[in-house]
Amino acid sequence: MNLEEKVTSIRLFPKLLLSFLLVLAPLYVIGVQINLSGSKNVKQEIEDSLSSRAGLYMEMLDNDLESVLFSLQDFIVDDDALGLGMAVSIMSDIEKTQAILRLKERMDNLARSSNFIKEAAIFIPLIDRTISSKADAITDFDREQFQGLLQEIKPRDMPFLEWKDRLFIPLVYPPVSMGKNPVFTVMVEISKPELDSTLARFSNKGGGVMLVGLSTDRVIASAFDIPDELFEKRSDLMKESKKNALQTVSIEGDSYLVAREDSDASEMSLIMYVPAKNVNPALRTHSYWLIVLSIASAIIVIVFSIGIYRMIHRPLIRLLHSFRRIEKGELNLTLQYPHKDEFGYLYGRFNAMAKQLNILVHEVYEQKYRAQLSELRHLQSQINPHFLYNTYFILYRMAQLEDNENVIRLTKHLGEYFQFITRDGADEVPLGKEAHHARTYMEIQIIRFSRRIEANFGKVPEGLENMLVPRLILQPIIENAYNHSLEKRPKDGWLNVEMDVYGDHLVISVEDNGQELTPDKLEEMRNKLQSQDEPGESTGMLNVHRRLKIKYGESGGLRLGAGERGGLKVEIVIPIREVGL
Repeated sequence: MNLEEKVTSIRLFPKLLLSFLLVLAPLYVIGVQINLSGSKNVKQEIEDSLSSRAGLYMEMLDNDLESVLFSLQDFIVDDDALGLGMAVSIMSDIEKTQAILRLKERMDNLARSSNFIKEAAIFIPLIDRTISSKADAITDFDREQFQGLLQEIKPRDMPFLEWKDRLFIPLVYPPVSMGKNPVFTVMVEISKPELDSTLARFSNKGGGVMLVGLSTDRVIASAFDIPDELFEKRSDLMKESKKNALQTVSIEGDSYLVAREDSDASEMSLIMYVPAKNVNPALRTHSYWLIVLSIASAIIVIVFSIGIYRMIHRPLIRLLHSFRRIEKGELNLTLQYPHKDEFGYLYGRFNAMAKQLNILVHEVYEQKYRAQLSELRHLQSQINPHFLYNTYFILYRMAQLEDNENVIRLTKHLGEYFQFITRDGADEVPLGKEAHHARTYMEIQIIRFSRRIEANFGKVPEGLENMLVPRLILQPIIENAYNHSLEKRPKDGWLNVEMDVYGDHLVISVEDNGQELTPDKLEEMRNKLQSQDEPGESTGMLNVHRRLKIKYGESGGLRLGAGERGGLKVEIVIPIREVGL
């Protein structure tokens, strides 16, 4: 079956529904595409905004950091720092005091230059003093802290030095790498709370910020509580993500947008994370409308399907079922339809058709009944002369043989036989009378073939004696057995008649042991029974079979088969339900 045949074989309701879906589907796809495109654009704008903010915040931190670094570098050429660190012995007390005060002022200015600086100080070993931006200004030399600041800062940690959980940016002159004793060390201590506070201002609601070492996973500062899993993934984020990249991370079923921005001035990176649910309200709106569109489309399809079913499919199905009832012979149908549309017209024409069919069927039935009744009378009239001819031949031969005893018996049976023929002109007789008539005929034949043929006649099943059956249906079958199977046997002929009930059918079997039956002849006899040609003047089995078919249809008739003794077995099948029992 090709595609065209498959399409044309689809029923009307699926076709209408499929057509509607084909019209609705492109509109739905366009709507979904517009929604997805808008959602994609909004998402891209949000991601770009997050990346831009990360870059802006990193730039602000870099600017502050560079300003501090430049300020520290200025001390390398500062006369006061160099003088106190190397030539204090040639300075007067006034010069020494003035130099210390100027350095104090510079420390104060340096501390005020950035909100991130908690303290600025310079350590001068030669004068054994620490000049700080703190209120106490000049203190004794803090050798422990001085030694801690002398550590060489590793390139991956530039420019920060962590000591005792405090964060410093130191400048040692001359550098530790030169192997000389330091003249002075200038340092600024970064205020972690202030740095955390600044990062907190960068953060979105529900999100957070981390300042992480670029080459390490050390967190320099952070704002708000960082989810443990995200904190543990910081190394992976630094390794897997690209510079200035944005990625999505799933943590415990929640999605986070993570933006990373590397510093141009130092070995650190800014990582911002925002819960996707907090930054995607617009995306949720798009998703909401996508759901609304899908639900609305589904509702439209359902409503349309129900409407099509009620307006078209259900009336068609009802009309189709009515046609099937018409096919089964239910012609007294009248369909009611409340609307005056096309189906109202179809229902009206259907009612008119059913009414006309009912009239025509009754007319045909009456004609067929009259024709069948006429044929039945004709078939019955064909049987009687045939038997009469045989009877006269039997009497003639017995008279020739002067067998008076058998002549008396035969004439008695003939009297009963002709009494049945002449006094009962009904088309149907009780089964008991039909069986008695057939037995009478068999007694006549027993007288004739007493030495050559053994004949047995079974009893009528109990309760079926008064069942009405067509006249002369058993005697012609017995006559056929004598004439075509047993008459030519020189001896040991056998004929048996039995009556049995199988379910709702009465089966009368007539079996002989004739020797002339072959498979081909049996098949020929069966074909004659099934032939629809007019029988003409034929008698015997064919007449009985046609009469049973006229009376009972396919439920009645003759069945031919081979008997257990090699002869023909004829079964007369009569439906009991057809005769009112």
